[in-house]
Amino acid sequence: ARENKQLVYCHFNLVVTVDVKADLQKCTNHLENTFGRIGIQISQRAYNQLELFVSTFPGNCYSLNKDYDRFLTLSDAAGCLMYKEKLPKSEDTPLKVYYTDRQGVPVAIDISGKEGKRKLTDNSNFFCLGPSGSGKSFHMNSVVRQLWEQNTDVVMVDTGNSYEGLCEYVGGKYISYTEEHPITMNPFRIQREELNVEKMDFLKNLIMLIWKGNSAIPTKIEELLIEQVIKEYYEAYFVGFKGYNKSQIDALHKKFLIETATEGKPTDTNKEVEERIWKKIKEMEDRRKALVVDELSFNSFFEYSTERIPYICSENKITGIDLSSYNYSLSEFYRGGTYERTLNENIDSSLFDETFIVFEIDTIKDNKTLFPLVTLIIMDVFIQKMRIKKNRKVLVIEEAWKAVASPMMAEYIKYLYKTARKFWAMVGVVTQELQDIIGSPIVKEAIINNSDVTILLDQGKFKERFDDIKAVLGLTDVECRKIFTINRLENTEGRSFFREVFIRRGLASDVYGVEEPRECYMTYTTERAEKEALKLYKEQLQCSHQEAIEAYCRDWSLSGISKSLAFAQKVNNAGQVLNLKQNK
Repeated sequence: ARENKQLVYCHFNLVVTVDVKADLQKCTNHLENTFGRIGIQISQRAYNQLELFVSTFPGNCYSLNKDYDRFLTLSDAAGCLMYKEKLPKSEDTPLKVYYTDRQGVPVAIDISGKEGKRKLTDNSNFFCLGPSGSGKSFHMNSVVRQLWEQNTDVVMVDTGNSYEGLCEYVGGKYISYTEEHPITMNPFRIQREELNVEKMDFLKNLIMLIWKGNSAIPTKIEELLIEQVIKEYYEAYFVGFKGYNKSQIDALHKKFLIETATEGKPTDTNKEVEERIWKKIKEMEDRRKALVVDELSFNSFFEYSTERIPYICSENKITGIDLSSYNYSLSEFYRGGTYERTLNENIDSSLFDETFIVFEIDTIKDNKTLFPLVTLIIMDVFIQKMRIKKNRKVLVIEEAWKAVASPMMAEYIKYLYKTARKFWAMVGVVTQELQDIIGSPIVKEAIINNSDVTILLDQGKFKERFDDIKAVLGLTDVECRKIFTINRLENTEGRSFFREVFIRRGLASDVYGVEEPRECYMTYTTERAEKEALKLYKEQLQCSHQEAIEAYCRDWSLSGISKSLAFAQKVNNAGQVLNLKQNK
C-alpha cells in the first residue's frame, strides 16, 4: 500500500484428465510436490465441483466465493501465474508453408520470417542441421514443394538423389553429372552489361580455384594479376585494344621515369631516356593489340592469359609467380584436356525458364577438382536467375556447400548470402555433420551469421556435445529445452508419417510437425526399396509419376500393411503391380 501496488483477488485452478485406468492420486501428488518446491501449496478441497469447473472458463473465477479459493495478492505476483502459452495459429502472410502443431492441427507459417504481417527477420536465408535419419530430406522436400506451388523458382544442389521424386512430380529439370554427359557451362560468355565487380570477382575466384585448389589462400599479387588479365580479356573482346589513352600514357611515362632514375646510367641524356620510355610504351601497345579475342570461352581465356601474364610480370617486374603451375593446372579444362567440355559448352538456355531445377553431383563429390568448381558455377547460375527474374527464388545447397567452404570462397559465399535478400531470394544450406558447424569458422562467419532462420531436426545423437552447437547458433536455454522434446512426445497415435522440426525465425521459435499424406511420402522417399517399387508401378502401368504414386498408395492402403518399407518389399518380391481390390 505504501508503494501504491495494485492488490487483486485471484484464483488459479488445474483441470487434470487421465485415463480411467490411470492413478489419479499419483498425478495430483506430482503436481503438489512440483508447486511445493516453489512455495505454492495446492488446495484439493472440492465440495462444490460444478462451481470449480465453471470457474475454469476465462473470466468466470470472479463468481467464486472469496472465502472459498480466492485470495488477495499483488498484481505482479498474480500475473506470474497466468497461463501464457497458447496453441499456435496460422500467420497472416502471403507465403504459407503448412506444418502441424504438436497435436496434429494444421498451421501455416511464413518460413521466410519477413513476408508476413508480423516481420520476424531481416533476411530469409536459412541453415538446417539434422543427423542422418532425422527426416531432414523429408522436411526440405515438403518446404520446397510448397514454395514452388506459390510461384517460387527453386534451384537445388544435391549429392544424394533426395529430390529426384519431387523433381519428376513437378516436371522439373533433373541434371546429374556423368562422364558421358557432364554438367557443362560457359561462365565466360556474358553480355557487356553483365561485366560488373561481382562478375569479375566470381571469375577471379573460379580461376583461383582451378589454379590453387580449394584450400590454398592466394597472395595479393596473384589476385591483382588475375583481375587485370580478366579485365583486359573482356576489353579485347568487347571493344578491342586500340592503344593507351592519355592518362594511361602519363602514368606509364611517370613509372618508367622513376625506374630510369634508379636503374639508368649517369651518362644517359634526357633525349635517350625519353626515347627508351616511348619505345617501351610502343612495344607494350603492340603486344596488346596483337592479342585478339574472337569468342568468349574458357579456351580463349586460357590462350589469352597464358600469353599475356608473362608480359604483365615482365612489364611490372613481378617475381615469384609460378607460371608453369598456372598453365598446367588450367590446361585440364582447355581444349584436349580431361575436363575440356566443362567450361566451354553453353549451359542449356531453357534453364532460365525452368522453375524447378535439381543439380545432382553425387558422382563427383570426391573429385577435388570438379566438385568445388561445378558447385561454384551452379551458384553463379542462380545469381543470374536471381538478378533477372522478378518472382521469389530459393537456392538450397545440401552437402555440396562443403565444396566451397574454404578461405578463398568465404567472401563469395558471404556475398551470395547478403545479395539474395535484395532480389527477393533466399539461400539455405543443409548439413548432417556436427563437425561442419563447430569446426569451420567459414560456416560460422559466412553462413550462420547471415542466416536469420535456423532449422534443427532431432538432435538426440548430438545431446552429449550439444553445448558447442548451442554456443555457435546462439540458442537460449528455453530453446534448447524445446529442441530436446523433438519426436519425444506421445503424439503419434492415429497420425500419418511425420517428423518434428525446430524452427527459429529471428527471436521467435517453436517446434512444428512435418506431416504429409502417403502420396507425398512416396514422392519424397529416399529409401531404395520404396523407389524401386514405385518405379515398377510406373513402368508396368505406363503412366505418369503422379498416377503411379496414386495407384501405389491405393494398393498400400488396401494391403493393411502400416509400414511403407514392408509394403515396398512385398511389391518388389512379387515383381509386379499388385492391383488389390476392396473387400466387400
